[in-house]
Amino acid sequence: MGKLLLILGVSMLISSCGLKNSSESFKEEKALRVEFIGTTTPTISNTKGKATLFAVAANLADVAATEIAVADFDAKAIPFNVDFELPKDYLKLIKPELGKGDSVKYYVAIEWDSNADGKIEEGDVMIDFDKQFPHVQLGKQTQQVFVK
Repeated sequence: MGKLLLILGVSMLISSCGLKNSSESFKEEKALRVEFIGTTTPTISNTKGKATLFAVAANLADVAATEIAVADFDAKAIPFNVDFELPKDYLKLIKPELGKGDSVKYYVAIEWDSNADGKIEEGDVMIDFDKQFPHVQLGKQTQQVFVK
């Protein structure tokens, strides 16, 4: 009887350790979903595009933002979603290096020759900066960015 209890106790300990580790690694995985929305209904001839997530220290001005993640997408209509997977140590990628306690601003950009004319220019679906700058926040549910 004692051996049975010992085996049961050890197996419960091992299984609970496995659950703890798997939940910790799940929390470490960072992801961001951005929904691109708009008020127009463009004709989309090329469904393939690229979205980029950038980061910059919030207390700095006039510095280049750091590319954190890139996601290819396939969109047939607006609205559409893009999912970004963040690298494990994405904060260490940000240049200039973050100081202790610095907050970070994130924003997205898209490159999409949606009209399939071979150029990314006026006439393609693009960020609508007139409505809102494409800032996003990590740790929130789906973020919305306006396109035109």
